[in-house]
Amino acid sequence: MKIQRTKQELDTRTLSTETVEVAVEQVKVNGYVIFEKVIDVTIIKNIHAAFQPLFEEYTHRKGFNAGKKRTQMHLPFAQPFIADEIIANPVVIAIMDRILGKDCRCTYFASDTPLPGAGYQAVHSDCFPLFPELTVPLPTYALVLNIPLVDTNIENGPLEIWPGGTHLNPDNANHVTLDGTVNPHLHIVRAAEHMVSEKVLAPAGSIIIRDLRMWHRGTPNRSDAPRPNLSMIYNRSWYGESQIHIPEDTYQQLSERAKELFRSEIIGFPVKMPWEW
Repeated sequence: MKIQRTKQELDTRTLSTETVEVAVEQVKVNGYVIFEKVIDVTIIKNIHAAFQPLFEEYTHRKGFNAGKKRTQMHLPFAQPFIADEIIANPVVIAIMDRILGKDCRCTYFASDTPLPGAGYQAVHSDCFPLFPELTVPLPTYALVLNIPLVDTNIENGPLEIWPGGTHLNPDNANHVTLDGTVNPHLHIVRAAEHMVSEKVLAPAGSIIIRDLRMWHRGTPNRSDAPRPNLSMIYNRSWYGESQIHIPEDTYQQLSERAKELFRSEIIGFPVKMPWEW
């Protein structure tokens, strides 16, 4: 669901209490929410310009790792990628805090990019069960934030999602199917063929917030250019592995809210470049 912000919300770059409530409801019930053009266009252009040479070097060194001509690449925790409007945007945080708690953390800072010629991924969830024996759904414990760096349209490989309840399956039904394995409790790929899905189309600088467990897949990029997408994961305080290297001086220059979000990462270590993962 796309939520339209009021003029006052656009001017103040914050959400009203009612808009936050609607957004939280959509994430909890439908699995996702979209706000268009949240991030300033200048910030997006600067990030895109910095991203391109890194991505080219990464693919030269490491190739593709998420399917045919499709790459997941960790980002260096450095400017311009860590602008506060990216990592601690007030629109994003208002929703994250309500669903995950004000002590939530960010433990994943990366990107997903289908190049021209990229094909379909298998339909998948982004996690395995926390408690494989449970046949009941668990409350939301992790949310993915996606920020497209270019306009996402039907031709350049938009994310395809299965909203409306796939994140509310019993815990033992969650499964990452990209390696070709099948969860015996629920054959996600087969089931998805008979279910309603939608493509996530959004302008550059939009924010897409979705439950980590919601079914989705990458689709073919039939355009003549890559379609880069920033990807971050915000978790409840007890979930997620600390893995982001943050130099001490970089950490000290973050906003107070950003410091809280990244408080459990590997602070005091040099920035880790994408090809060093």
